[in-house]
Amino acid sequence: MKMSEIKVPVLSKPMEPFDPGYPISPRENLLRAFRHEKPLWMPHQYRSTQFALCPANQDMPRSMSSATDDWFGVQYEFSETFGTPTPIPGMLDDITQWREKVKWPDMDAYDWDEGLDKFSRREDLALATPYGNGLFERLHMFIDFEEALMDLLTEPEDCKDFFMALADHKIEIFHRMYERHHFDYVIYNDDWGTANNAFFSVETMKDLLYEPTKKIFDAIHEKGVMVQFHNCGKIDQFIPDIVEGLGADALEIQSINDIDGIMERYGDKILVEVKADAYIMNDLDKTDDEIRAYAREFVDQYGAHVHKGSGAVFATSCNDPRIFRVFEEEVYHYSRELYSKL
Repeated sequence: MKMSEIKVPVLSKPMEPFDPGYPISPRENLLRAFRHEKPLWMPHQYRSTQFALCPANQDMPRSMSSATDDWFGVQYEFSETFGTPTPIPGMLDDITQWREKVKWPDMDAYDWDEGLDKFSRREDLALATPYGNGLFERLHMFIDFEEALMDLLTEPEDCKDFFMALADHKIEIFHRMYERHHFDYVIYNDDWGTANNAFFSVETMKDLLYEPTKKIFDAIHEKGVMVQFHNCGKIDQFIPDIVEGLGADALEIQSINDIDGIMERYGDKILVEVKADAYIMNDLDKTDDEIRAYAREFVDQYGAHVHKGSGAVFATSCNDPRIFRVFEEEVYHYSRELYSKL
Protein backbone atom coordinates (compact mmCIF):
# COMPACT_ATOMS: atom_id res chain seq x y z
CA MET A 1 0.00 0.00 0.00
CA LYS A 2 1.34 3.43 -0.94
CA MET A 3 1.79 5.99 1.83
CA SER A 4 -0.61 8.33 0.02
CA GLU A 5 -3.31 5.64 0.24
CA ILE A 6 -2.95 5.09 3.99
CA LYS A 7 -5.68 6.74 6.05
CA VAL A 8 -4.31 8.02 9.33
CA PRO A 9 -7.03 8.56 11.96
CA VAL A 10 -7.27 11.87 13.79
CA LEU A 11 -8.35 9.96 16.88
CA SER A 12 -8.02 6.23 17.38
CA LYS A 13 -11.08 4.19 18.19
CA PRO A 14 -11.13 2.28 21.52
CA MET A 15 -9.45 -1.12 21.45
CA GLU A 16 -10.09 -4.28 23.43
CA PRO A 17 -8.41 -4.39 26.89
CA PHE A 18 -4.93 -5.87 27.09
CA ASP A 19 -3.86 -7.63 30.30
CA PRO A 20 -0.91 -10.03 30.06
CA GLY A 21 -0.81 -10.46 33.84
CA TYR A 22 1.06 -7.32 34.86
CA PRO A 23 3.63 -7.71 37.69
CA ILE A 24 2.58 -4.26 38.97
CA SER A 25 -0.34 -2.06 37.96
CA PRO A 26 -0.12 0.01 34.77
CA ARG A 27 -0.55 3.06 37.04
CA GLU A 28 2.52 2.32 39.14
CA ASN A 29 4.55 1.44 36.05
CA LEU A 30 3.59 4.73 34.36
CA LEU A 31 4.26 6.76 37.51
CA ARG A 32 7.72 5.21 37.76
CA ALA A 33 8.36 6.64 34.32
CA PHE A 34 6.99 10.05 35.37
CA ARG A 35 9.39 9.94 38.33
CA HIS A 36 12.24 9.15 35.87
CA GLU A 37 12.77 5.72 37.37
CA LYS A 38 13.12 2.50 35.39
CA PRO A 39 9.67 1.04 34.67
CA LEU A 40 9.17 -2.72 34.35
CA TRP A 41 8.03 -2.34 30.74
CA MET A 42 7.61 0.53 28.27
CA PRO A 43 4.34 2.16 29.37
CA HIS A 44 1.52 2.72 26.91
CA GLN A 45 0.53 6.09 28.30
CA TYR A 46 -3.13 6.36 27.41
CA ARG A 47 -3.87 2.69 28.10
CA SER A 48 -2.34 3.30 31.55
CA THR A 49 -4.40 6.43 32.28
CA GLN A 50 -7.94 7.20 33.34
CA PHE A 51 -9.09 10.71 32.52
CA ALA A 52 -11.37 12.77 34.75
CA LEU A 53 -13.16 15.74 33.23
CA CYS A 54 -14.90 18.45 35.25
CA PRO A 55 -17.98 19.63 33.32
CA ALA A 56 -17.81 22.91 35.28
CA ASN A 57 -14.47 23.73 33.65
CA GLN A 58 -15.52 25.59 30.52
CA ASP A 59 -12.12 27.10 29.80
CA MET A 60 -12.36 24.67 26.88
CA PRO A 61 -15.21 24.59 24.33
CA ARG A 62 -18.54 23.68 25.90
CA SER A 63 -19.10 21.14 23.11
CA MET A 64 -16.55 19.09 21.18
CA SER A 65 -18.99 18.04 18.44
CA SER A 66 -20.61 21.27 17.27
CA ALA A 67 -20.21 25.03 16.97
CA THR A 68 -20.04 26.36 20.52
CA ASP A 69 -18.46 28.87 22.90
CA ASP A 70 -16.61 28.93 26.24
CA TRP A 71 -17.10 30.81 29.49
CA PHE A 72 -15.16 33.81 28.19
CA GLY A 73 -17.57 34.11 25.27
CA VAL A 74 -15.08 32.99 22.61
CA GLN A 75 -16.97 31.49 19.67
CA TYR A 76 -15.89 28.22 18.00
CA GLU A 77 -16.71 26.86 14.57
CA PHE A 78 -16.85 23.09 14.11
CA SER A 79 -14.57 21.39 11.58
CA GLU A 80 -16.06 18.28 10.00
CA THR A 81 -12.64 17.47 8.54
CA PHE A 82 -10.80 17.37 11.86
CA GLY A 83 -13.76 16.62 14.10
CA THR A 84 -12.99 19.46 16.50
CA PRO A 85 -14.17 23.01 17.27
CA THR A 86 -11.81 25.85 16.27
CA PRO A 87 -11.85 29.23 18.06
CA ILE A 88 -12.77 32.39 16.16
CA PRO A 89 -10.55 35.25 17.41
CA GLY A 90 -11.63 38.88 17.55
CA MET A 91 -12.87 39.61 21.07
CA LEU A 92 -10.04 42.14 21.36
CA ASP A 93 -8.43 44.35 18.72
CA ASP A 94 -5.14 44.20 20.62
CA ILE A 95 -3.90 43.22 24.06
CA THR A 96 -4.13 46.74 25.49
CA GLN A 97 -7.92 46.20 25.75
CA TRP A 98 -7.74 43.14 27.99
CA ARG A 99 -8.44 44.89 31.31
CA GLU A 100 -11.67 46.47 30.11
CA LYS A 101 -12.98 43.76 27.79
CA VAL A 102 -12.01 40.40 29.29
CA LYS A 103 -14.82 39.26 31.57
CA TRP A 104 -13.45 36.72 34.02
CA PRO A 105 -15.93 33.93 34.74
CA ASP A 106 -17.50 33.68 38.18
CA MET A 107 -16.37 30.18 39.09
CA ASP A 108 -18.75 30.04 42.04
CA ALA A 109 -21.58 30.14 39.50
CA TYR A 110 -20.62 26.66 38.25
CA ASP A 111 -21.31 23.30 39.89
CA TRP A 112 -17.86 21.80 40.37
CA ASP A 113 -19.35 18.64 41.87
CA GLU A 114 -21.31 17.86 38.72
CA GLY A 115 -20.64 14.33 37.51
CA LEU A 116 -18.88 13.15 40.68
CA ASP A 117 -21.73 10.76 41.49
CA LYS A 118 -21.17 9.00 38.15
CA PHE A 119 -17.38 8.87 38.26
CA SER A 120 -15.85 5.51 39.13
CA ARG A 121 -12.14 5.59 39.99
CA ARG A 122 -9.93 2.81 38.64
CA GLU A 123 -7.06 2.31 41.04
CA ASP A 124 -4.99 0.34 38.52
CA LEU A 125 -4.74 3.37 36.18
CA ALA A 126 -3.09 6.75 36.66
CA LEU A 127 -5.57 9.62 36.97
CA ALA A 128 -5.10 12.65 34.75
CA THR A 129 -6.95 15.52 33.13
CA PRO A 130 -6.32 17.71 30.07
CA TYR A 131 -5.55 21.29 31.04
CA GLY A 132 -5.82 23.12 27.75
CA ASN A 133 -5.85 26.64 26.38
CA GLY A 134 -2.57 27.76 27.89
CA LEU A 135 -1.34 31.32 28.16
CA PHE A 136 -0.24 31.95 24.58
CA GLU A 137 -3.14 29.93 23.19
CA ARG A 138 -5.65 32.06 25.09
CA LEU A 139 -3.96 35.24 23.84
CA HIS A 140 -4.50 34.34 20.20
CA MET A 141 -8.02 33.12 20.93
CA PHE A 142 -8.89 36.65 22.05
CA ILE A 143 -6.90 38.42 19.32
CA ASP A 144 -6.18 37.77 15.65
CA PHE A 145 -3.11 35.50 15.53
CA GLU A 146 -0.85 37.90 13.66
CA GLU A 147 -1.83 40.71 16.03
CA ALA A 148 -1.04 38.48 18.99
CA LEU A 149 2.47 37.86 17.68
CA MET A 150 3.01 41.56 17.07
CA ASP A 151 1.70 42.44 20.54
CA LEU A 152 4.34 40.23 22.11
CA LEU A 153 6.90 42.61 20.63
CA THR A 154 5.08 45.95 20.72
CA GLU A 155 3.04 45.62 23.95
CA PRO A 156 5.17 43.39 26.18
CA GLU A 157 4.02 44.92 29.48
CA ASP A 158 0.33 44.41 28.71
CA CYS A 159 1.05 40.89 27.49
CA LYS A 160 2.97 40.03 30.68
CA ASP A 161 0.25 41.49 32.92
CA PHE A 162 -2.39 39.53 31.00
CA PHE A 163 -0.39 36.28 31.28
CA MET A 164 0.09 36.73 35.02
CA ALA A 165 -3.63 37.35 35.56
CA LEU A 166 -4.43 34.36 33.38
CA ALA A 167 -2.00 32.20 35.37
CA ASP A 168 -3.97 32.97 38.55
CA HIS A 169 -7.15 32.02 36.71
CA LYS A 170 -5.62 28.72 35.55
CA ILE A 171 -4.39 27.94 39.06
CA GLU A 172 -7.88 28.44 40.50
CA ILE A 173 -9.26 26.05 37.89
CA PHE A 174 -6.66 23.46 38.87
CA HIS A 175 -7.37 23.81 42.60
CA ARG A 176 -11.10 23.35 42.09
CA MET A 177 -10.56 20.26 39.95
CA TYR A 178 -7.95 18.84 42.31
CA GLU A 179 -10.32 19.12 45.27
CA ARG A 180 -12.62 16.67 43.47
CA HIS A 181 -10.02 14.50 41.72
CA HIS A 182 -6.60 13.98 43.22
CA PHE A 183 -4.81 13.68 39.90
CA ASP A 184 -1.52 11.90 39.36
CA TYR A 185 -0.70 14.25 36.49
CA VAL A 186 -2.20 16.91 34.26
CA ILE A 187 -1.54 17.54 30.56
CA TYR A 188 -0.94 21.27 30.21
CA ASN A 189 -1.34 22.57 26.63
CA ASP A 190 0.30 25.65 25.20
CA ASP A 191 1.57 25.38 21.62
CA TRP A 192 4.66 27.50 20.95
CA GLY A 193 5.68 26.56 17.43
CA THR A 194 4.97 25.79 13.79
CA ALA A 195 6.18 22.81 11.78
CA ASN A 196 9.29 24.81 10.89
CA ASN A 197 10.21 26.87 13.93
CA ALA A 198 8.98 28.51 17.11
CA PHE A 199 6.43 31.33 17.05
CA PHE A 200 8.75 33.56 19.05
CA SER A 201 12.28 33.77 20.37
CA VAL A 202 13.71 32.27 23.53
CA GLU A 203 14.14 35.82 24.84
CA THR A 204 10.44 36.60 24.31
CA MET A 205 9.46 33.36 26.03
CA LYS A 206 11.70 34.12 29.00
CA ASP A 207 10.49 37.72 29.27
CA LEU A 208 6.75 37.07 28.95
CA LEU A 209 5.75 33.41 29.32
CA TYR A 210 8.34 31.87 31.61
CA GLU A 211 7.29 33.39 34.93
CA PRO A 212 3.51 32.87 34.62
CA THR A 213 3.96 29.35 33.24
CA LYS A 214 6.32 28.45 36.10
CA LYS A 215 3.76 29.87 38.54
CA ILE A 216 1.19 27.41 37.15
CA PHE A 217 3.59 24.46 37.22
CA ASP A 218 4.70 25.28 40.78
CA ALA A 219 1.08 25.41 41.97
CA ILE A 220 0.44 21.98 40.46
CA HIS A 221 3.61 20.52 41.93
CA GLU A 222 2.72 21.86 45.37
CA LYS A 223 -0.18 19.38 45.38
CA GLY A 224 2.12 16.50 44.48
CA VAL A 225 0.75 16.37 40.93
CA MET A 226 3.03 16.03 37.92
CA VAL A 227 2.91 18.09 34.72
CA GLN A 228 3.11 16.80 31.18
CA PHE A 229 3.70 19.73 28.85
CA HIS A 230 1.88 19.31 25.53
CA ASN A 231 3.50 21.72 23.12
CA CYS A 232 2.97 21.39 19.35
CA GLY A 233 5.49 22.60 16.82
CA LYS A 234 9.26 22.64 16.51
CA ILE A 235 10.27 23.89 19.94
CA ASP A 236 13.76 22.45 20.43
CA GLN A 237 15.06 25.89 21.38
CA PHE A 238 12.82 25.98 24.46
CA ILE A 239 13.65 22.51 25.80
CA PRO A 240 16.48 23.55 28.17
CA ASP A 241 14.22 26.10 29.89
CA ILE A 242 11.23 23.74 29.95
CA VAL A 243 13.31 21.04 31.62
CA GLU A 244 15.72 22.94 33.84
CA GLY A 245 13.63 26.02 34.57
CA LEU A 246 9.91 25.34 34.32
CA GLY A 247 10.40 21.86 35.72
CA ALA A 248 7.95 19.97 33.53
CA ASP A 249 7.91 16.28 34.40
CA ALA A 250 7.05 15.03 30.93
CA LEU A 251 6.76 16.19 27.34
CA GLU A 252 4.11 15.51 24.73
CA ILE A 253 5.75 16.96 21.62
CA GLN A 254 5.95 16.15 17.94
CA SER A 255 8.58 14.01 16.22
CA ILE A 256 9.83 17.05 14.25
CA ASN A 257 11.79 17.83 17.40
CA ASP A 258 15.08 16.13 18.27
CA ILE A 259 13.53 13.41 20.41
CA ASP A 260 16.71 11.31 20.53
CA GLY A 261 18.78 14.34 21.52
CA ILE A 262 16.31 15.35 24.23
CA MET A 263 16.32 11.84 25.69
CA GLU A 264 20.10 11.61 25.50
CA ARG A 265 20.59 14.92 27.31
CA TYR A 266 17.63 15.00 29.69
CA GLY A 267 16.44 11.41 29.98
CA ASP A 268 16.88 11.40 33.75
CA LYS A 269 15.05 14.72 34.16
CA ILE A 270 12.05 14.55 31.86
CA LEU A 271 9.85 11.84 30.39
CA VAL A 272 9.10 11.96 26.67
CA GLU A 273 5.97 10.52 25.07
CA VAL A 274 6.79 9.12 21.63
CA LYS A 275 4.20 8.19 19.04
CA ALA A 276 4.51 5.11 16.90
CA ASP A 277 4.71 5.83 13.17
CA ALA A 278 1.08 6.37 12.13
CA TYR A 279 1.75 5.25 8.55
CA ILE A 280 3.12 1.91 9.70
CA MET A 281 0.38 1.50 12.30
CA ASN A 282 -2.36 2.05 9.70
CA ASP A 283 -0.79 0.13 6.80
CA LEU A 284 -3.14 -2.84 6.41
CA ASP A 285 -0.62 -4.59 4.16
CA LYS A 286 1.82 -4.98 7.06
CA THR A 287 2.10 -8.55 8.31
CA ASP A 288 2.17 -9.50 11.98
CA ASP A 289 5.88 -10.26 11.72
CA GLU A 290 6.56 -6.84 10.19
CA ILE A 291 4.63 -5.13 12.99
CA ARG A 292 6.54 -7.14 15.60
CA ALA A 293 9.83 -6.16 14.01
CA TYR A 294 8.81 -2.50 14.04
CA ALA A 295 7.76 -2.77 17.71
CA ARG A 296 11.21 -4.13 18.61
CA GLU A 297 12.92 -1.35 16.64
CA PHE A 298 10.75 1.18 18.47
CA VAL A 299 11.71 -0.20 21.89
CA ASP A 300 15.38 -0.39 20.93
CA GLN A 301 15.34 3.27 19.90
CA TYR A 302 13.42 4.74 22.83
CA GLY A 303 13.59 2.17 25.62
CA ALA A 304 14.89 2.47 29.17
CA HIS A 305 17.66 -0.03 28.37
CA VAL A 306 19.30 2.45 25.95
CA HIS A 307 18.52 5.74 27.72
CA LYS A 308 19.17 7.09 31.18
CA GLY A 309 16.08 7.56 33.26
CA SER A 310 12.85 5.86 32.29
CA GLY A 311 13.12 5.75 28.52
CA ALA A 312 9.99 6.85 26.68
CA VAL A 313 6.33 6.15 27.09
CA PHE A 314 4.43 5.55 23.89
CA ALA A 315 1.15 6.33 22.20
CA THR A 316 -0.18 5.25 18.84
CA SER A 317 -2.73 6.40 16.30
CA CYS A 318 -4.22 3.21 14.90
CA ASN A 319 -7.69 2.08 13.91
CA ASP A 320 -6.86 -1.50 12.96
CA PRO A 321 -7.41 -3.93 15.87
CA ARG A 322 -4.97 -6.51 14.50
CA ILE A 323 -2.06 -4.10 14.06
CA PHE A 324 -2.80 -2.41 17.38
CA ARG A 325 -2.89 -5.71 19.28
CA VAL A 326 0.29 -7.10 17.70
CA PHE A 327 2.24 -3.89 18.31
CA GLU A 328 1.03 -3.46 21.89
CA GLU A 329 1.76 -7.06 22.82
CA GLU A 330 5.22 -7.05 21.26
CA VAL A 331 6.19 -3.75 22.93
CA TYR A 332 5.10 -5.15 26.28
CA HIS A 333 6.81 -8.54 26.05
CA TYR A 334 10.00 -7.30 24.37
CA SER A 335 10.50 -4.34 26.72
CA ARG A 336 9.56 -6.47 29.74
CA GLU A 337 12.33 -8.92 28.87
CA LEU A 338 14.91 -6.17 28.29
CA TYR A 339 13.95 -4.08 31.32
CA SER A 340 14.13 -7.12 33.62
CA LYS A 341 17.90 -7.04 33.14
CA LEU A 342 18.31 -3.41 34.25
